[in-house]
Amino acid sequence: MRKVIVFFSAVFIIVASLILIGLIELTEIETNTLEIKLQNLPLWVEKESFVHISDIHFRHFSKREKQLLEKLKEINPDYIFITGDFIDWITRNWSSLEEFLDALVKIPKKGIYFVFGNHEHRNRRLNEFIKILDRKNIQVINNQSVFLEGVYLIGVDDPHLGFDRLNKAIENVDMKMPKILLAHSPEIFRKVNFKNVLVLAGHTHGGQINLPFISNLILPLKYDRKYKSGFFGEDYKWLYVNKGIGWTFLPFRFNAKPEITIIKLKNG
Repeated sequence: MRKVIVFFSAVFIIVASLILIGLIELTEIETNTLEIKLQNLPLWVEKESFVHISDIHFRHFSKREKQLLEKLKEINPDYIFITGDFIDWITRNWSSLEEFLDALVKIPKKGIYFVFGNHEHRNRRLNEFIKILDRKNIQVINNQSVFLEGVYLIGVDDPHLGFDRLNKAIENVDMKMPKILLAHSPEIFRKVNFKNVLVLAGHTHGGQINLPFISNLILPLKYDRKYKSGFFGEDYKWLYVNKGIGWTFLPFRFNAKPEITIIKLKNG
């Protein structure tokens, strides 16, 4: 009987410790820096500061969002790129969202660019969200491109649900020029048939829960599951998968800390 009590006590302590670590990790936002070389990049673009965030899954203006704002202020970027799932499919607190956006739009010196994720499309009040983005001057570039600081910024709508139209997005792009492609899911990467491009994506949450010997518990990819998080290169096209800020299904992260990515572009 005593051995049984000791065994279950040990199990309880281990499980409780894992849960506590997972809850703490939700607000431990890490900052990673990616330096990438693109051909034909104007040298003055190297001085620009680009930040990539993803998967905020905003529900209400909480400690997590406040910490995100503080870290972004410290970085002081020129541009912020957001690759989908800014809101959650159940988000309804628009007044709290507007308060958060009012603070967010003051941070970048030159602008915020955004593409939709699957949670935007699944939110029944998407049209209200679109109107809010427009009022806050956050530029949505679903299936279109803009010429930005000597770089083409290409955006596609959510690939996970099949809303991406890559050919439409690149129809006015000079392929000789350096390119950054924003997409919610790394599932877009296999469709990219051109070079000299950095693809920025999210969606995976880095697996969100990666326990010892058990990982990928939450990895919502139909294919190419190797693109869970981090940097990948293939035939002069590059992919970075951001682990995101928020959570889905469970308010819990383990070995998949929330992430802000600083992008440094170099000519080469």
